[in-house]
Amino acid sequence: MTLDTFPAARSAVAVPEPTLERRGRWWVFGSFVLCPCHLPLTLAVLTAVLGGTAVGGAVADHTWLAGTIVSVLWLGGTGYGFWLLRRARRGGAACPAPRR
Repeated sequence: MTLDTFPAARSAVAVPEPTLERRGRWWVFGSFVLCPCHLPLTLAVLTAVLGGTAVGGAVADHTWLAGTIVSVLWLGGTGYGFWLLRRARRGGAACPAPRR
């Protein structure tokens, strides 16, 4: 039995390419805010916004750790966005085509 037997199951599994492409672009553009080249600005904004809280004090005291976390989040978000874009280009199927 294959997914071709059940058309409703195929529509539940597959995500349309435009949706994947749009999500991928949002991930890439959203990760741009966390880009390491903007790290001094990002850390300054985090410290100012979270100033007076325990998190703001931790960011101010542990700048290297906060910078590393922001950089890892940027790398992960950018990678996930590009993965979604590649998946949309290949057809957007959530699983490989069934063997015949």
